[in-house]
Amino acid sequence: MNRTGIFSRRKFVGTSAQAAAAGLLAQSLLPSEILASVSPWEPDGYNHKAVARIYDPTVASEYTFGTPYYWRKFDADRLGAMLELGILQLTGTNKPQRAWEKILPGVSGKSKIVVKANLNNTAREWKAEALNTSPAMMVALTKSLNKAGVRNENITFLDCSRHIPDEMKNDVWAECPGVQMVGGPQTGSAATQEMPYGPAYVIPQLVLDSDFLISLHLMKKHDGGQTGAMKNFFGMNTSGKVTFAHSTPGWMNGHQLRSLITNPEIRKRLKLCINEAILAANSPDSLDAWGVGELFPDGRPSSLILSRNPFLQDVVGWDFVKAECARYPCRVGPSINWLKNCAGYLPTWSEAAIESGVLVDGAPGMPAKDMHYDPALVEYISRCV
Repeated sequence: MNRTGIFSRRKFVGTSAQAAAAGLLAQSLLPSEILASVSPWEPDGYNHKAVARIYDPTVASEYTFGTPYYWRKFDADRLGAMLELGILQLTGTNKPQRAWEKILPGVSGKSKIVVKANLNNTAREWKAEALNTSPAMMVALTKSLNKAGVRNENITFLDCSRHIPDEMKNDVWAECPGVQMVGGPQTGSAATQEMPYGPAYVIPQLVLDSDFLISLHLMKKHDGGQTGAMKNFFGMNTSGKVTFAHSTPGWMNGHQLRSLITNPEIRKRLKLCINEAILAANSPDSLDAWGVGELFPDGRPSSLILSRNPFLQDVVGWDFVKAECARYPCRVGPSINWLKNCAGYLPTWSEAAIESGVLVDGAPGMPAKDMHYDPALVEYISRCV
């Protein structure tokens, strides 16, 4: 992997401080550009309105869609720099360790973290070519959490609905030995969520034994919208079955998402949502190049989108999907009732506009077009590494 030319957030902050001391810092470099988040910090992340989009056009500079083991072309160091810039922006801190301490209150070497990965396409015979949470992203997240003192053996990447292929496990363990890679049905707990229809959703015991939960999902297009931070939890049902999501009227109605994301055992643990939008797919079953250069140069999203608020995370993710599908032949989806139903469930979400993103001229270093939001509803932070 290319480890040269990475101007990390830590170096940027340090360099900026040195430049300011020397009287060299340009007047235009406002504090909000260094530590951008201005939203009041909310103890409950579900009430925080900041969403950060971090873009690096060279994070995956050499890959071809459909290439086996495409994730080995991802630069995990650059992914780590993108992740850490994102959490600094969300927290208004100047060091990754401080950012994690703010996002994960009381985090220590004893903390146990479950990361709900999105490995839906590992069931395919062409699993090495399909879009899944990448081992490179798992490595980047693990190494960043290490800076907050979290031990590898206390980090679990989980997907109850799919087994994790050995080639993925081995790539993670080569860089992060001891990390737990858990796939398939799990031991249940007493924590259940009755669903509007279908069998009850049972939360795994290993989740109840954890201190924190992270949603690590993908930018994928489904008939009802994107596969986002909220829908990612369909794959955390102990049995591994998602029949509750695909019964009449289906997950697009939104009530299942609303029930899951507000379950008290999930809500109190869910501290961060990460949309791995390095690549994207215009269907759940394929890995395709999206072709709108103004949003994703060369059809490569090359982005991470982060938020403490799973609803706003999915609003922003959906707006990118919607804008892309409006310009490129792909399934737009019949409705976004799932978002509308979730929006009406919590007062802090009810005012947030659905499909509220407006394309504007990108900031320096960003793609030609980017999103803009009403700052009273969403504090959207867009930065380039």
